[in-house]
Amino acid sequence: MRKIRVICVGKNQEKYIQEGIKSYEKKLRRYCNFKWDFVKEADYGKGSEVIWLQDEFKRLSKLLDPNAFTIACYDKGESLSSVQFAEKFKAIANNGYSRIDFIIGGPFGLPEEILKTSNMVLSISAMTFTHQMARLILSEQIYRAFTIINNESYHHA
Repeated sequence: MRKIRVICVGKNQEKYIQEGIKSYEKKLRRYCNFKWDFVKEADYGKGSEVIWLQDEFKRLSKLLDPNAFTIACYDKGESLSSVQFAEKFKAIANNGYSRIDFIIGGPFGLPEEILKTSNMVLSISAMTFTHQMARLILSEQIYRAFTIINNESYHHA
C-alpha cells in the first residue's frame, strides 16, 4: 500500500479545515496510508523572514526521508490539472516509489533548501490561499487523483 505523508509548518487551527481534512483522511484510507506530520512554526515576533525560514528548515529537514518522492508545495511551482496530477501520481509509483511526501510551508512559504532538494515543486493554484486552506485543497486533490486512477465517478471532466 502506498504511503503518503504531508509535512506542514504549524498546526491546523480552524475547525472547519480540520473537519474537511478528516473527511478526506477517512476516504483516503482505502487507497493509501495517509499521514500528517507537523513542525512548529518559527516565532514570527522575533527576527526576520530569513531567520524564520531557516528555523523552519531545521525542523523540516529532520523529517525528510531520502527514500520518498518529495513534492514541495509552492506558489511558483509546476501547475497541473487534476488529471495531470493523477498521471504524475501513477508515474511516481511506476518509478518504484512507495512513499510520497508533500511539504507545505507556513505563512512565509518554504525555505529555498527545501525547494532545491525536492523531487518536484508543485503549485496547488495560481491563487493565494492560507497555508491551512492549502492543506485541505491538497487532501482533496490527492483523493481526486486516486479516484481518477481507479476510474471512479468522483471526478467529472
